[in-house]
Amino acid sequence: MRTERFTIDYPKTKAERKRWNREYGLNSIYSGKHWRLRNDDKDFWRSMTQAAMLRAKVPKKMFNKPVKITFWWNDNLDLDNSAYERKMIIDSLRGWLIQDDNKRYVRELRDRIHDKDYILVEISEVGK
Repeated sequence: MRTERFTIDYPKTKAERKRWNREYGLNSIYSGKHWRLRNDDKDFWRSMTQAAMLRAKVPKKMFNKPVKITFWWNDNLDLDNSAYERKMIIDSLRGWLIQDDNKRYVRELRDRIHDKDYILVEISEVGK
């Protein structure tokens, strides 16, 4: 079974990390983030995610079977607050590793916590 992994580094300073959490936590959407800012977020995360996949030498090759995607987080957000970041990362996988992010192609999502200074993303094939 095929598996691909890559990491996205968190900001290095405490101040940058605080801004990151304020900008990309799910609470920012609930507080009424303007659609243009959400569009900027999408572009930022696509660029960052695809750069991370290039660094990790993840081939631009679609999975032939449905996948499960596991995320390891280490930020100051509640685990459920990482949903916005998770959505943008998954959207960035479309056209690179997955055809689409609907349930035909993505069958399972997992969130984990670790103590590293990066987000670890793992995409693995699952049975039909």
